[in-house]
Amino acid sequence: MKRLAVAAAVVVSTAGSALAQDASRVGVDWSGVYVGAFAGGANGDASYTNVPVGIPDVGAIDGGLAGLKAGYRYQYGPAVVGVSVDGALANVKGMVGSFNHARFKVEWLATANAQLGLAFGRALVYGTAGGALVGLQHDYDSVASVDVSYPRRTHSGYAVGGGAEYAFADKASISFEIRHFVLEEETFPQVLNVMGHAVDANFTAGTIGLHVRF
Repeated sequence: MKRLAVAAAVVVSTAGSALAQDASRVGVDWSGVYVGAFAGGANGDASYTNVPVGIPDVGAIDGGLAGLKAGYRYQYGPAVVGVSVDGALANVKGMVGSFNHARFKVEWLATANAQLGLAFGRALVYGTAGGALVGLQHDYDSVASVDVSYPRRTHSGYAVGGGAEYAFADKASISFEIRHFVLEEETFPQVLNVMGHAVDANFTAGTIGLHVRF
């Protein structure tokens, strides 16, 4: 019995050592600087509100986007914290109204984010939140007045969401991320017969990315 117990202890110890070595081979270190590219799509709503009336017209916007990302992460045990910045060109557009039309187009976006996640071997899941700047252009087509095209405005706001990332190599990974953007209103003065008004947009973007770590 004593010899059996010793043999069992040796087997357990050997198996534990082997599993630990295998885990060290399977796991990756997420710490360090990383850069990457991403692409995807977005959909949401844009609103147009005449200032004296205050009743918004809301319409759907959707389209694609693609951009670049850079960040830094630090891993402590399974916990991973990080910061990142990204910028993208976009073609997310739509129309508000059925009689008089306000057309919207998100042309670009940029964010600065904080991340908090958990690592599981080669996988990482995380939440993200940060500030956003979005270039939004709109024009107004009226049956009763001259059509007006307004200059693009930069809307500030925030983006919140999360993602998952998988390291298919020691220094390379693929990610999926989804974020919801909420923008502040921008107001525009009356031009010709088009009343002063406020516009804003909220949308959700889903992207697939490829990252390289250093």
